[in-house]
Amino acid sequence: MNQKPDDMLKLLLRRQKSGAARYLNVWRATADFYGWTEAFDPWTPPVLYSQGGYDFFHAPQRSARGVERGGKNIRISRSPSKTGQPKGLTNRFTVSKSCTKFELAEIAHFTKVDWYWMETVTGERLSRDRWEAIYQAGTRD
Repeated sequence: MNQKPDDMLKLLLRRQKSGAARYLNVWRATADFYGWTEAFDPWTPPVLYSQGGYDFFHAPQRSARGVERGGKNIRISRSPSKTGQPKGLTNRFTVSKSCTKFELAEIAHFTKVDWYWMETVTGERLSRDRWEAIYQAGTRD
């Protein structure tokens, strides 16, 4: 499958009071497969000001491939094996650097297909049950 930059999605996890966003960058096919497009809204830049019926905002620069740089790589797997990245059963996405463990737990909670583990921002592979416990505890760090 040949994916193009337009096939990337940026989904909003949370917008802070300052206007900064915590987000998920993922291929559209992956987001649709896991059900994330139904759970999270598309990211839009915050409006800086409005004048004469127009909204003005700052959109971050995109790289030559059309994909924003930065963020933390996260993997999710549909294989019980926590060794390596089982081919065809592991997907990768990025989250904003400010993303918390609770926001990752939200992603895990709203995943609709069966899966076994997902990484933290430090690379630790937590089970689905462990992510659900973090989500249910509701602690935002």
